[in-house]
Amino acid sequence: MRVNEDLLYQQIGERIRERRSKAKLTQGQLAEAVGVLRTSITNIEAGRQKAPLHVLYELCTVLGAEVAEILPSRTDVVQKSEMSIEIGGRVKTVPPKSAELIQQLLKE
Repeated sequence: MRVNEDLLYQQIGERIRERRSKAKLTQGQLAEAVGVLRTSITNIEAGRQKAPLHVLYELCTVLGAEVAEILPSRTDVVQKSEMSIEIGGRVKTVPPKSAELIQQLLKE
């Protein structure tokens, strides 16, 4: 099983945005307090930018959160390495991307 990086950073971003909103801070205010650009905060919250570990700690310090509160659990972001899919009445085990492609092809 592998970590779904897109989902990991999306969930981190959502949790940072929630904490920032509760703290009644704008993205610009948070960025200034942490020492990054506002666009970095925008991109981190959207899951498009991976915050370096030291920036994540700074964000948590400013937001009054523990890093563990911002990080999702492993089970929330682990992606199955194989999925079962039925093809012609038989069940096959394939990688998730292959399963998605097969399901899409079968729909057409």
